[in-house]
Amino acid sequence: MNNLLDKWNRRWRERVGDELVADSWLLEVCNLLPVSRTLDLACGRGRNTLELARRGFALTAVDFSEEALTQLSSTAAKEGLRVDCLCCDLENRPLVLTQNFDLVMCFFYLHRPLFPTMLATVRPGGLAMIRTFSSAGPFPPGELDERFILQPGELLEVFSGWEILRHEEGLEPSRKGGSLAAVLARKPL
Repeated sequence: MNNLLDKWNRRWRERVGDELVADSWLLEVCNLLPVSRTLDLACGRGRNTLELARRGFALTAVDFSEEALTQLSSTAAKEGLRVDCLCCDLENRPLVLTQNFDLVMCFFYLHRPLFPTMLATVRPGGLAMIRTFSSAGPFPPGELDERFILQPGELLEVFSGWEILRHEEGLEPSRKGGSLAAVLARKPL
């Protein structure tokens, strides 16, 4: 585990000073998101966290990398934004939260055993949003491990019984190869 943590901390240290630009899909669906209490899983340096905090959302940001969270906290403090940061190994230590969120989001991180926790953390009537790598679409595959790539239709299965507000897969190529898939879904009341 230390090797993996060192890898992620090194990756984020190497990106200090890089511009933090929110994901384009998040920006496209922002008008569907009520300003709310939001959980950002695997937030990295917080490009999406910061975007929503600037729009008045109350954010809890979770990541494995202390370095990423330190950079996120520093940027938030400089901008006068309140972001609660939580360091957690989402793959080896269960996420324990005492509250439900209005919005739970996760971008470019896929750990399927986390889905039940993620869905349970959304309050009834709240929203979940995922965007990550997919094998759908006509784009040449990349070199990502298959564990980190969604299968066609997989997000619709995960959110079966939820109201799908927006769903896309295989329409846009990923810069790492293959395509992207995304869903914005509302939990039943």
